[in-house]
Amino acid sequence: MQDIATELGISKMTVSKCFKNSEDISEETKQSILKKADEMGYEYKRRIQYRIAVLLSEVYFEPNEKFYNGLYKRLQEQEWANNMKFSLFYVSREDEKSNVINAGVEMLDGIMLLGQFSKKYVLRLMDTGRPVLCLDFCYRGVEADSVISDSFQASYNLTSYLIEMGHRRIGFVGNLNYTNSVNDRYLGYYKALLEEGIDLLSQQRIDDRGQQGILEYFLLPEDMPTAFVCNNDHAAYILIKQLKAAGFRVPGEVSVVGFDDVLYSEISDPPITTVHVQRRFMAEQAVLLMKRRLQQPDARPRTITIDCSIRYRESAAGVTDLPGS
Repeated sequence: MQDIATELGISKMTVSKCFKNSEDISEETKQSILKKADEMGYEYKRRIQYRIAVLLSEVYFEPNEKFYNGLYKRLQEQEWANNMKFSLFYVSREDEKSNVINAGVEMLDGIMLLGQFSKKYVLRLMDTGRPVLCLDFCYRGVEADSVISDSFQASYNLTSYLIEMGHRRIGFVGNLNYTNSVNDRYLGYYKALLEEGIDLLSQQRIDDRGQQGILEYFLLPEDMPTAFVCNNDHAAYILIKQLKAAGFRVPGEVSVVGFDDVLYSEISDPPITTVHVQRRFMAEQAVLLMKRRLQQPDARPRTITIDCSIRYRESAAGVTDLPGS
């Protein structure tokens, strides 16, 4: 403990309080101490009570994937305080399709699914007898705990925001049935149009992924909408680059909004108006639900829905701002 304290320029007592999970020190200080302890190969009477497998599908295992990488880091932040150890497992498309479970998963105390897997695969995992938690998706008729964000309401609010600024031709970027959350975002978008009497069939919808589920550049519509709702920030980032390359001004001629509030929304030019998903809170609730399930195996399954908020940035403007309006 003294070695760690010396490295960080703090007192040995502060290090001791961290390992005892005392509330007398800040979370930021705890994390810096724990990080240094790991770097120095030091564990202080750490009681790992639960070992949890976190499964991530090949579909989301991309170098530029930001949402689930960030969500997994938030889970890791919960390890020490909850006496847990998370182990990440990569699940190939073929293994998921064939219902093959990674070696070692069944030896752990519980399973978290990070991002949507097929219903058949979820049921196969539940057959192992291990507690299963679905993080960022859920299925009707599957008796598993779930934590999801309120994609439907958030997309409804985001689309309504564009309508309030005068937009009537609003496209949607995203493959339907890619995940439940993308469907919910499309349905929230549809509800906002429906309430304002805007004909859905007259709106443009663009698929942003190929058959393998990989995000790719897409064709722009000839009849350009004045605004687009994108199912995630990466798609919005790509769309803005394509619009600018085609000579459109964003938001001068076309407004673009996204979803998730990951790095792409901030590095984009212009920065993207987006939906902020509370990943830290999602991770906290997932850990609490998993502990509840481990301690009360017969408890009724629970789905926790997390509210979202809008981050207003420079990628969206009112129709009245357009030339000739």
